[in-house]
Amino acid sequence: MTTDAANKQAEAAELDKLRAEIDRLDQELVERIHARSKVAMEVGEVKKRYSDNPVFLRPGREASMLRRAAAKHGNHPFPASSLLRIWREIIPAVTSLEGDLSLAIEDDAGAVAREHAQVHYAVSLDREHFADRDAVAEAVLSGRHTLGIIRADINDPNWWQRITTPDAQGRRLHVILQLPFIDGPVGGIPRDKAWVLAAFAPEASGQDVTRVLVNQNDQLSVIEVAGDDSAIPAWAEAQGYDMDQVHVLGFYPEAVRLSA
Repeated sequence: MTTDAANKQAEAAELDKLRAEIDRLDQELVERIHARSKVAMEVGEVKKRYSDNPVFLRPGREASMLRRAAAKHGNHPFPASSLLRIWREIIPAVTSLEGDLSLAIEDDAGAVAREHAQVHYAVSLDREHFADRDAVAEAVLSGRHTLGIIRADINDPNWWQRITTPDAQGRRLHVILQLPFIDGPVGGIPRDKAWVLAAFAPEASGQDVTRVLVNQNDQLSVIEVAGDDSAIPAWAEAQGYDMDQVHVLGFYPEAVRLSA
């Protein structure tokens, strides 16, 4: 056997062994996803058993999971942005197995909300597009959809006051997430931001940002404050506001920061 032939044979043997290992790992990944899905469905059953109105979506917990994944990943050569994109596909898809999860998306100029929905939420989720943010808000408040995605806009505080004021049934909307949540070299993410609306209150993730509506001398303004809503009383006092001047629109986890 010539040297070239021997080298090719040795190469083929090594590659076959490595490809077999890749196939084994791929099969293991599928099995792990199946196992994770089974646990998620059990979580959903427990929630339904103990609550008439269970909340299946937990953005604060999701944020903590993504931060842990990014920390565990460290400086591994596989792109961290790609790893977190995989997680972002898995988490909503698995959450939808616990209970209904669907999206109402604003068809804004520039399609910012639509593009953020495509990047951040699983492709398997049901979604419906609406002409404006008022229609999105109504779709979420009525229970037609779980989440609403709108282009971020703080230039109309009157809209925020109206949309987050409880209705006759005591229902109101909350800002629970700002997109993009993964802040780094992730392809396809619009430069402009979007906000996610829900008819349930968010939970703290440990690294949060709160949006508040301040009424000062009949002038409304939307302000961003570091921390979850528990930080607002101290912030208001430091700013010289009475709490009756301050209305919490919602809070959401700080973005996961990735280096370029």
